[in-house]
Amino acid sequence: MKILDKYLVRRFLLILAFSLFAFMMIFVVVNLIERLDSFMKHGVPKWIVVQLYFYQMPYILTLTLPVAMLLSSLFSVGNLARQNEITAMKASGLSLYRILAPLFILGILISAGAFVFSEQVQPRASERYALLKDQYIDRLQNRWRKLIRNPFMRDDQGRLFSMRDFNAATNTGSTVSIRHFQNQELLSRIDAKEITWEDETWVLHNGYQRSFQDSAETAIPFTRLTIDSTSLRPEDFSRFLNHPEEMSSAQLREFILEVRRNGGNANRWLVDLYLKYAIPFANLIIVLFGASLAAQKRRGSATTGFGLSLAVVFIYFGMVKTSQAMGQSGVLQPLLAAWLANLVFGVAGVFVLIRASK
Repeated sequence: MKILDKYLVRRFLLILAFSLFAFMMIFVVVNLIERLDSFMKHGVPKWIVVQLYFYQMPYILTLTLPVAMLLSSLFSVGNLARQNEITAMKASGLSLYRILAPLFILGILISAGAFVFSEQVQPRASERYALLKDQYIDRLQNRWRKLIRNPFMRDDQGRLFSMRDFNAATNTGSTVSIRHFQNQELLSRIDAKEITWEDETWVLHNGYQRSFQDSAETAIPFTRLTIDSTSLRPEDFSRFLNHPEEMSSAQLREFILEVRRNGGNANRWLVDLYLKYAIPFANLIIVLFGASLAAQKRRGSATTGFGLSLAVVFIYFGMVKTSQAMGQSGVLQPLLAAWLANLVFGVAGVFVLIRASK
């Protein structure tokens, strides 16, 4: 690596390290101030508070890395442009592409590292954080993460269990429907107000048992009906409690396959799966856009650069959240919804780079 490359990479990494440290410290301080009363009121041990923030750091790091990458590219390249160092480099025969090449390579390496980090470290840390939060905070405030909305599962007999909600703490569900199909034909259906898990079996309360044969329907009311389904247990429904950030892409992909096997709409989780690839790759896109934009800048203070960074980040993450919601609702295809922001900023970065003075 040439001296010039080392010089540019060193400045970039110094700003990146400082930005990440500053963002994480700001998050910890602000969040701790907001939740300090709650910690003290419910007697959460100090060591548990430390663990909560420790296990939350990987998730915060993943979210703030693109922001820090943008700041680093704008400040490192922008300072070179303001001090006419880029002009001097061009005068020596270097093109803008060659000047910025080490940052683009660094962006690729950091994107790859961010993906590995989000696969290996973040899910385990997020899962551990959720468990501690459930045990020491949400449970004490009667907000323990326990209610699953609209779960659905299929047992080994091909029956589809669905309900309005399922309480993982008490192993009870409400507004239950159990349908048995054969070759896409509905053979029987059971509807009940409540289902409970008692003595290693499911018990339905207050409903109707219907059968459909020869175009005729029979309905038998019941107050208590036992269902023999040894393959389906309460912990199977509890898997719906896991958030995407608590799963690796392989685990999320397996969960999506199970949702599809059960006849459910997997768009919501498909968008989250594709985002697991799109968000780490955003680090390269952000560097491409930020460095290309900063290379043309000749005037302006550091405050201007910081304000520009905030504006770009606000637009980027606003686009990510908007397209994510559109993908989960079916307005956009899941793959397009996850990658839309990267595509827009990637094209914008290439356009700015091509238009920049060579």
